[in-house]
Amino acid sequence: MSRLGQAMGTQRERKRNFFYPTIDPRAIPPLLAHVPPGTVFAEPCAGAGDLVHLLEQAGLVCAWGLELEPQGSCLRNRWPIGIGNALALTADDLAGVDVVISNFPWHRDWLHPLILHLAAIKPVWSLHDASWAFTKQAARFGPICTDVVAVGRLKWFEGSRYDPPDDCAWYRFDARPEMQTRPTRFHFPVGRGEVERAGQFALAL
Repeated sequence: MSRLGQAMGTQRERKRNFFYPTIDPRAIPPLLAHVPPGTVFAEPCAGAGDLVHLLEQAGLVCAWGLELEPQGSCLRNRWPIGIGNALALTADDLAGVDVVISNFPWHRDWLHPLILHLAAIKPVWSLHDASWAFTKQAARFGPICTDVVAVGRLKWFEGSRYDPPDDCAWYRFDARPEMQTRPTRFHFPVGRGEVERAGQFALAL
């Protein structure tokens, strides 16, 4: 929990398993400008299926969801979410999937290995804190980070009165050998629409 959030009383203590359900629909429109309806995705850290539910409502197609520590029955989706470790997934497991989309655990000991493992198989869209891009630890991800899409603040808890102080962003990673590296593009949403300015962006060195 950040000191600002603690002082303001707008941020809760971090949960032990870092389960922050993606319940805020504001997370989805910025992604749709880059992942169109009809895209087939997998969610390997699906929690209780909240992000899957929002993405399917927006017209994306979920091939399957996976969760190491189940957070509910997930029966509001078309099928229960499987139990398993995302770090054990293989290219065969992701066959027929266009992209991986997830709100991974933000703890760096989990976030970084998940990105590196999955982005070597399929393009990955990860929703996590926007400040990550400005840290030294993000520098080694520069060659595989193709896009950063600003989202803003999101609610993670039902009934919360305030938005937490941490801004969020969607990050796209692609570490497949056949993909050529290029400077990361940072997408700035403008107003209420999906109009944006896109510019080159260098992760912190």
